[in-house]
Amino acid sequence: MDISWSNIDNLEDYFITYLLYTESKTVSQISRIRNIPISEVNDQLIKAKLEIKSANKQKVESSKDVLDKFLELGKDSRLEFMENLSLDQEKELNFKRELYKRILKEKNADDLIVLIWATGETRDDRFLKILHPLTNHRHSDVRRITYSAIRKISSPKSKAVLEKGLYDSNPQTRQYCAKALAKVGDDNTVDILQRLIKNKKANEKEYVIRAYNEAILALKYLTAGGEKCYEDV
Repeated sequence: MDISWSNIDNLEDYFITYLLYTESKTVSQISRIRNIPISEVNDQLIKAKLEIKSANKQKVESSKDVLDKFLELGKDSRLEFMENLSLDQEKELNFKRELYKRILKEKNADDLIVLIWATGETRDDRFLKILHPLTNHRHSDVRRITYSAIRKISSPKSKAVLEKGLYDSNPQTRQYCAKALAKVGDDNTVDILQRLIKNKKANEKEYVIRAYNEAILALKYLTAGGEKCYEDV
């Protein structure tokens, strides 16, 4: 939007009033110059400012990349966004590329948590390359959501990382790791879980102990050649 005297032939009448205002003319002076009532001058200024504000907002919106827009969505809208992406392979691939790059440089913990959450929704194990190191993040919520994403991806490549997560300071993280290990763990995992139950049962959260026991049962059943005995929730 070119609001200037050089473009006056293409502007609405109220922008002429606005241009006079930007030259430090008072409302009463503009009223006399344009030969219109003061009330009309005020109305024109309001209209011009609102239109300029709207145009600037549209400009900002159009300049945002797909991840900036994604971060502004609520959780339900993000899920819908991800579902729609799956209908277009090219857009989905581009989103994943941008997501990968953004996670590597994102400093804001709240935005990083949302971005990590999105990797879990993709179920794409290529993200594990950046997710595994993030389990060492100093922010407990970042670690928690990272383990949650790893759990959703559910790859055997994450077994050692998930076993490490059983010792995390966040109880929900320990629960996530146990649930994930029910699918990708082995006999060594069972030994770790049994030791944790024995050594920490008195001080551990009940829901964490329950996740440990369920993981042990699932892994023993798998070792015996059966199917998973419960579904991850």
